[in-house]
Amino acid sequence: MARADAVVRVILVGTTGLDDVVRHQAGVEVSRAPRVLDAIGQLARLRAAGQTRRTVVVVGNDADRHAEESLGSSADEIVDGLRLVDPHVRVLLMLGSPGELPEPADVAAYDGFVPAGAGVEEILRAIDPAIGNELTATGDSRAPGPPGDAAVVAAILAGKDITQAALEVIRSRLSDPGVALLSPGPDQPAGSARVSAPGGGEHGWLVAPSANAEQLQAHAAWLSAWLRLQHQQTTLRRAAFTDPLTGAWNRRYFERFLAWAIEQARSNRLSLAVLHLDIDDFKRFNDTYGHAAADEILVEVVKMLQSVIRPTDRVCRIGGDEFAVIFHEPTGPRTPGSTPPRAAAQIAERFQRQILEQRFPKLGIDAPGRLTVSAGLATFPWDGSTSEEILNRADERARQAKQQGKNAIRMGPDAEPA
Repeated sequence: MARADAVVRVILVGTTGLDDVVRHQAGVEVSRAPRVLDAIGQLARLRAAGQTRRTVVVVGNDADRHAEESLGSSADEIVDGLRLVDPHVRVLLMLGSPGELPEPADVAAYDGFVPAGAGVEEILRAIDPAIGNELTATGDSRAPGPPGDAAVVAAILAGKDITQAALEVIRSRLSDPGVALLSPGPDQPAGSARVSAPGGGEHGWLVAPSANAEQLQAHAAWLSAWLRLQHQQTTLRRAAFTDPLTGAWNRRYFERFLAWAIEQARSNRLSLAVLHLDIDDFKRFNDTYGHAAADEILVEVVKMLQSVIRPTDRVCRIGGDEFAVIFHEPTGPRTPGSTPPRAAAQIAERFQRQILEQRFPKLGIDAPGRLTVSAGLATFPWDGSTSEEILNRADERARQAKQQGKNAIRMGPDAEPA
């Protein structure tokens, strides 16, 4: 039966253990569904009846497993099924045991997670981040509880270190601003709890003036679990955006970073440049010396490019023997009077000279000058206003350099010497 005072509707699927926690909360209407399919049916009936109240579905760990085993449905298929009925539904997964971390596939699919053993306030905020304010408005005047893991999750998703965000959560939960993480050492400090490093060993020692080692154990285990997830996410992020052979950024990263850098340049009235280059006659080297030797050329090219660029520039491998360098100074030129296009051209010319002087004894190339590159330089905003336009212009100039004899860099008038 619908409650007239309800702010949010919560559908509990399977075994969640949340019934008694949320059923008596002002502003919350609770219903139950044994399986995910039943929850989808409930949503459909509610929508058909014209009930459009904000809805949150909490999927119990057992219901999630049942959907995977009996229906062959993955986490994203479960969420997609619910969203087909209600595009605005918020879908959470109930974790099975204290300290448990979600699987990467669940992180990508679900909107959030309800920790096992969490307190009432943490559960309510996991169900809906805005629920604290809205429930206060409907008559729940209790003091807010300790914060959940939202800040830690946000740090992980942003690719940032979680340590400070996690320590703030622990400080709030213990009501102790003196909580700190000490660097690892040979001896365990008195009253501390060990925080494990993702690869084994010690990450550090958790200490708090108001708590002893036994009281800190659960918090140290919680922090260790988040550090493992951070390590996993960092590894996955690196694998997703780097070329495994050369260590350069890959094409996926190139496209995303260039689009972002152009928007930054547009907003701050700055310019940036893209150098597109490939190795002259690379197929001949590959056929003559074999794949292993050709791979060594690619690795050396990236090393040389990285040795001449600036810290804010990016070297990317975007094809077999194709590379792109994004010349990006987000705070503007560091040298007074310097123009970004010309600075990028000077770096490109320095790299071209290094390639000419480089010896590759393992490839049988004993004399310098045997390996050359052809490149094209394009700049924003002179050569285009989008990443696609800039790359196409740089590629066009690189092809012109090849057609005109190779071992050349073609650039626009904005990059030519004054």
